Amino acid sequence: MPEVMIDNVFRFSLYADQIIMPHPFDNPHRLREKFNPILHPDAWRLQTLRVVHQLAMLAPWIVADIVVMMPESGDFDPALFWKTAEMAKARLGEDFMADVDIEELSTTQARMREFYLLPDGHIERTVRELNPEITKSEVDSLLKFVAMTRRDDPLLLDSTWDKLPGQMTSMKVGTNLETTLLLCQTIGAFPYTNVKFRWKEILGAAKELDENAQVWSPLTHAFQQLDFKFLNKIDSNFAVEMRNEGRLSGFRSFMRKLWNEIDGEPDLAKQQKLALDFKDELGSEYDKAKADWDAIDRDLMKWAFPAIAGVIESIGGFATGHFNMAIPGAGFAVQGVNELIQSHFKRKEFRKKTPMSVLIDLNAKKQ
Repeated sequence: MPEVMIDNVFRFSLYADQIIMPHPFDNPHRLREKFNPILHPDAWRLQTLRVVHQLAMLAPWIVADIVVMMPESGDFDPALFWKTAEMAKARLGEDFMADVDIEELSTTQARMREFYLLPDGHIERTVRELNPEITKSEVDSLLKFVAMTRRDDPLLLDSTWDKLPGQMTSMKVGTNLETTLLLCQTIGAFPYTNVKFRWKEILGAAKELDENAQVWSPLTHAFQQLDFKFLNKIDSNFAVEMRNEGRLSGFRSFMRKLWNEIDGEPDLAKQQKLALDFKDELGSEYDKAKADWDAIDRDLMKWAFPAIAGVIESIGGFATGHFNMAIPGAGFAVQGVNELIQSHFKRKEFRKKTPMSVLIDLNAKKQ
């Protein structure tokens, strides 16, 4: 869903130098003829609105070279696409998403949009079942509000389901883990997510050697004890402005330094010292980041001023949560990925593993 993807980008945008993400378009050449958007454009009207809205929201980030959209590697190499899909299926099985995972991806806003597209008669019956005491005047007011929402919401059509041809929608949650690690090892990146089932999947690819390999635990535990702020439901242009002004640049430098040290694969003795040094440095950089967030908070109020409270709320603000970092001693790796890099990219020299990953968890609060 566009909201999930945009939130995921915005929340990490001040903590990373660059965010690389798959583009949101569906490849018509991988779809059966009856589902092909080129042949049946009317059936893809809602999905097209979602994609265009997502691109419009991300446009300032793309122009600033903070967000880079990549086509899926399988778009150029179908054999690679099917190979990674087969590897993912063998690793996960048929039913790898639980109901709670599907619920996590279905936002309240998205569910309400589906409700607004129902015919008026269906909406009236539904609200009367939920509230038998509702008056005709209240129902009429609700239907007027729904009609206005259909007209003004950029992700809705000014119509209802009964007047539309069957609509095709797709839900993208990034590439499969095999493709993700293939890209990370090839271009020098690390995966991050705010989707918990994806985080479980990433952690499942952690390759530990023995108890001595847990040398980074002091640092990862230190991260988990801190509450971080993240941009949330915020104006895209304001968010880019904060980035262009260098807000949280010190923390990004800290993350870059950490990545370079981990990616360099230092020996075990050096890793133990580095973990403790970075733990101490984290506290100092965190205090500087808090000062930056206070300044961002003040700038947000200036951006919204003069405005009534309701307008300020619509502009958005911040969310608080945990910055969960995983640095397994032997990195993240999935069987067969290294062989794919060698055979498909003809590369003998590349990262044999991905050393780090991050979860943005807004539900994890300190007690």
